[in-house]
Amino acid sequence: MLPPFVAPVYEPLPYELSGLTFIQLPFHTQRYLGMTKLVPPHARGLNSIHDERTRISQSFFRSLTGNNKALVNKRHEAVAMSREVEAGVPPSAEHWYAEAQKSRLQKVFGVLLPERELLFNEYVSKFDALIWLDQQGRTNYTPEDWQGYRDALLKPVLDSATHALIAVDEGVTRHTTTTGHTWRTPHSPSFRSPCTGANGERSNTSTSHGGTEGPDSGEL
Repeated sequence: MLPPFVAPVYEPLPYELSGLTFIQLPFHTQRYLGMTKLVPPHARGLNSIHDERTRISQSFFRSLTGNNKALVNKRHEAVAMSREVEAGVPPSAEHWYAEAQKSRLQKVFGVLLPERELLFNEYVSKFDALIWLDQQGRTNYTPEDWQGYRDALLKPVLDSATHALIAVDEGVTRHTTTTGHTWRTPHSPSFRSPCTGANGERSNTSTSHGGTEGPDSGEL
């Protein structure tokens, strides 16, 4: 039974574009609106804003695909590593497992999570630019109103991103359960008797040359 999967939570910064003119917007926001040809007064109306919001959302979810898979893979590697250690490994392998765990954590916290946050930040930046377009010509609303409006539109997208990651994990878990596949840590040492082959059959190889695969085998 796998432990529950706790997906990383993204907390967007407050909406800060209320009341700004175009030239007061951050440069990256001006550049994005210029590239999409949505600079007032030439923005093409609410339908165009909706279409662009749909486009960037679809692109956002596509961009998360690789990150989702990588995070799930690292989670299942961690579970496999834990089970292998609990089952018992030779003392000579303990250092290998410690280094493998260190490498896994570095990949998750040093690469994958920062990459994920960057993807979210880029999406929210564009999302907020479109909220700013929605504001144009509407003067009867407060910054708090627009903050609430933005949050109400953004929350379902962020929730869907979390659910997509969880769905990938559930898919891998189902595959493992239904196929009986045993997830192994990549390149983890496979410990077996020097007198048996890979399939548990008696080997004709001399024990002086067979050896046990492990951190000192030169195969890692």
